[in-house]
Amino acid sequence: MSNTFYVDPVVEAKTYGINVLADTFNPPKLKSGENGMIIKNGEDITIYVCPNDMLERQRFTIAHELGHFMCGHLTEDKPMFRDGNKEYSRDNYDIQEYEANNYAAELLMPKEKIDFLINQKGITTIEELADILIVSYTAMRIRLKNLDWIS
Repeated sequence: MSNTFYVDPVVEAKTYGINVLADTFNPPKLKSGENGMIIKNGEDITIYVCPNDMLERQRFTIAHELGHFMCGHLTEDKPMFRDGNKEYSRDNYDIQEYEANNYAAELLMPKEKIDFLINQKGITTIEELADILIVSYTAMRIRLKNLDWIS
């Protein structure tokens, strides 16, 4: 199966006029241990992602930061979110981080695509589903559990 099935979160962000940049700045915009951030500066919104992270992590980070925008978390009082591994944990009970994670999961691993891959293409391993949708094994396992495909 050719891999044209995945969602590109950079393209999705650009449809909303959001810039996505690898944080290759000197000094870096991201602090040690941070995977990404989103900043609203006037009308300009930019997502920064750690270029040293694995592709799957970068994709989820971009989708997560986009989730902050889509869920209305960016405000005049809070024009920026900085996110590290803690914010992506399912044990993190911050409602805004939970909503951003949920948005990222739904964007990168849509229920309809997962159902199609399992029901129509007969793909049954977490690894293969994760490879096709270019997400981590852990992200796919959590998504399948949330969709009641696995217990």
